[in-house]
Amino acid sequence: MERYALIIGAMKAGTTTLFDHLAAHPAVAPSNPKEPGFFAFDDHFSKGREHYHSLFAFDAGVHQIRLDGSTDYAKHPYCGDVPARLRAFGGEFRLIYSLRHPLRRIESHAMHVQHKRREVGRIDSDRPDHSLDAGVSPVSMAISRYAAQLDQYAEYFDRGALLITSVERMARAPEATMREACAHLGLDPAALSQTVERKNAGEQVWRSREIHPLWRAAAAFSPARSFVRAVTPRGWRDRMRDRTRPQTEAKGRFRLTLEEESRLIETLAPDLRRLKERYGFDVKGEWGIDL
Repeated sequence: MERYALIIGAMKAGTTTLFDHLAAHPAVAPSNPKEPGFFAFDDHFSKGREHYHSLFAFDAGVHQIRLDGSTDYAKHPYCGDVPARLRAFGGEFRLIYSLRHPLRRIESHAMHVQHKRREVGRIDSDRPDHSLDAGVSPVSMAISRYAAQLDQYAEYFDRGALLITSVERMARAPEATMREACAHLGLDPAALSQTVERKNAGEQVWRSREIHPLWRAAAAFSPARSFVRAVTPRGWRDRMRDRTRPQTEAKGRFRLTLEEESRLIETLAPDLRRLKERYGFDVKGEWGIDL
């Protein structure tokens, strides 16, 4: 039976760190790109199994599992019925859901989307302002209702196929967190590096989606395009395109006021209680949120 590992979210909760570290395991074939969103959207899912498998450099003699790190899988109701698509697709799915203090996640989300202008998949947001000056977006609030997102995957949680962790655990005990993730996926943790490199931490250079004019010119000129593809690996080309995109600057406020924090915790309290009672996540011990 084909085996798959899905890091289903949450957005801005350490999924890139988790994905990149697990992707370095010799028995793991990671997706390219990290977030294909295949099970989140009808137009992606309709492309079928062969297309999905083409996103992984999977070698049956080497790899045990395919790894997909799409945070769109935990953006209900803005993405479709992911569990139904998993059942229709077939295979064995092991899920990992990484959480983050909801207030800090909301702040990071606002900064990210103000730069990228996208909250769900590759769909441009119609909100003119995603800073906290304009309030918390409905998408951001939905993502922060962790228990509601988990409810979609209750069948996986109940049979032990879903692991809940957090970015705070990764920061506090990175090696132990990765060992737990490996055990959940049936992988040998000894094959992973003991050093976990945290991604997207601290000051980050944000770049627009606009491609540098030189790359556009090369793409438009067939001989140049063929030459570049022949002499450079795809991964190197992708990194260079990203690094030469123009930098962007986000305007607005990205820190919640004390009043906003209090109001948001009150709004999220029913979901946080269920996160603790139904899914066993210690919100007070992990985040200091006393309900």
